[in-house]
Amino acid sequence: MRILGIELAGNDAVLALVEYSNGMFYLPECRARRVECRDPDSAGDLRYFQKSIRKLVEDYKIDQIVIRERMKKGKFAGGANGFKLEAVIQLIDNCEVLLMTSTTQKAIFKKYPMTIPFTETGLKKFQQGAFDIAYAQLSDPEGKAEQARQNEIQRRKENREAEADTD
Repeated sequence: MRILGIELAGNDAVLALVEYSNGMFYLPECRARRVECRDPDSAGDLRYFQKSIRKLVEDYKIDQIVIRERMKKGKFAGGANGFKLEAVIQLIDNCEVLLMTSTTQKAIFKKYPMTIPFTETGLKKFQQGAFDIAYAQLSDPEGKAEQARQNEIQRRKENREAEADTD
């Protein structure tokens, strides 16, 4: 299975291609480390950005795209341009596109720690976020870590409610 991890930063999509085959992780060569959208307010530039990502998906036979989801509100909320790029990627045909939150990624890494340090991957430092998100998806493709996290949240909520009822 080949996954393209994407971290959106400003008007760029930072990319990392990761493959899992025969019980091993591989980092196939990829011609692009990042794809830029010069003007996200221009429909033509958004189409060109989408076409560039779609061409990568076709050329490298990518099965899934995983995007690091950004917060919609709060101190660390993503910008409008980033959300436009995210939507354009989500609309790509022929490839499943998933969003993964940082908390889900942390839960996966807690259950399935990385087997190699990032410095040994040969990727550039700016690609670490994209690599991490792709590696997390390959480590837990069924979402078991996220389900366990959600179950724990539910259990704690029920305990608080039970304690409130006894008071």
